[in-house]
Amino acid sequence: MSNIEGDQKSIASQSFKDVDIYLLPTTTTTVPAVEDAGNPLALSWQNTAFANYYGLPAMSLPCGFDSRGLPLGFQMVAKPWDERTLLYLAHQYQEVAPWDTKHPALDTAGGLQFESARAYHF
Repeated sequence: MSNIEGDQKSIASQSFKDVDIYLLPTTTTTVPAVEDAGNPLALSWQNTAFANYYGLPAMSLPCGFDSRGLPLGFQMVAKPWDERTLLYLAHQYQEVAPWDTKHPALDTAGGLQFESARAYHF
């Protein structure tokens, strides 16, 4: 078990030798259609599992919408034990990117319209 942990730490530290943070796609595809959502492979874990395995702090952030108006995301992955940088950069991104305030709303004509989250009244 100690060899596995040592390998994990070594690979993680080598991957960040000259890099502070990685920006990567969260999923390999866009959001699946409702009829495909029951498929366990509909949203692949392939792009995110490595962060858990190597003990890397990571988070997914919204970055736009696909052609159907469904949300897209990317992930930020930081060095081991560097949650501070991850949270700082994620906050900086969300300060200038509008995606966290936009949500698709169903149009009565069957299409999607985008409204600000601040316009919602619950």
